[in-house]
Amino acid sequence: MSTVVVDGARRVWRAVAWYVNGLTGESRYAAYVAHHRSRHPHRQPLSEREFWRRHYAAQDADPGARCC
Repeated sequence: MSTVVVDGARRVWRAVAWYVNGLTGESRYAAYVAHHRSRHPHRQPLSEREFWRRHYAAQDADPGARCC
């Protein structure tokens, strides 16, 4: 295969992976860490486990537009 085709396929794969990660929320922790480090450099960010625990607890406390 030519490198042009392989490079194009890699770009497409990365774009699809980026979209799916954003859609499923997997990129939320990375965004949180980037924000936390830029705004609070002197404080340690939450672990990924603690971040998701608090995230889901907040969702359960305020379901918003969810039906259940």
